[in-house]
Amino acid sequence: MNPLLPFIMAGDPSLELLPQMLSEAKALGLEAIELGLPHSDPIADGPVLQAAAHRAIARGATPRRVLESLAGLVDSPDVILFTYLNPLFQIGAGELRRLLAPTPIKALLVVDLPFGEEPGFEAELRDAGYPMVPLLAPTTTLDRAAVLLAKRPDPGPPAPFAQRFAYVVARLGVTGTGQDTDLVPVARRVAELKALTERPLAVGFGLSDPRSLALIRGMGATPVIGSALVQELWNGQSLRESLGSRVIGDG
Repeated sequence: MNPLLPFIMAGDPSLELLPQMLSEAKALGLEAIELGLPHSDPIADGPVLQAAAHRAIARGATPRRVLESLAGLVDSPDVILFTYLNPLFQIGAGELRRLLAPTPIKALLVVDLPFGEEPGFEAELRDAGYPMVPLLAPTTTLDRAAVLLAKRPDPGPPAPFAQRFAYVVARLGVTGTGQDTDLVPVARRVAELKALTERPLAVGFGLSDPRSLALIRGMGATPVIGSALVQELWNGQSLRESLGSRVIGDG
């Protein structure tokens, strides 16, 4: 099981630091990392991630520049591109495939793309090797979850974690820490989903403290850490400093 799935915002603190952060993530033994594509009007991001996206955009971190900055990187975990549909549409599926090809990006998590809304676009990217990560909200019924997991299928081993996992949203609302996510219903939800599928599960939204991360691992899932990490990076910590004890499960 991947011990942790970090989220960082491309271009914050700077695009120039991105290769170094990815290298540090790989050195910590992480299989995968989520990379946010800065977007001016996010719908799922809390204030910390919104601020990071706006800082990145102000520094010129356009979607194209972000993808170009990843070209040729090999000292990196597998990257899951966390984004919204409009920036991808503006690039176009054909050009997007060309930009993705030389990067470590292995999958896409498109927050506002429900399955079936853009089947041609999704199929074209999936056939090129860039599957969409299933996103399972607390309001997603188990019947609907089974459909989503089947329609965005698990390729199974030896495919990497980045292309296999499903993202379980721990609570309703936007991203951010300090909102006291209740992990009792999360544990029940993870158990129900594990009865549906053998694919890896990652759990996110509001996790950061060692106890919460350990509890998610105890459920047999991978915890996601985003807002706390993004804030710490902005405050001047290195990715290694921020994630070291969290990766090894201290606490």
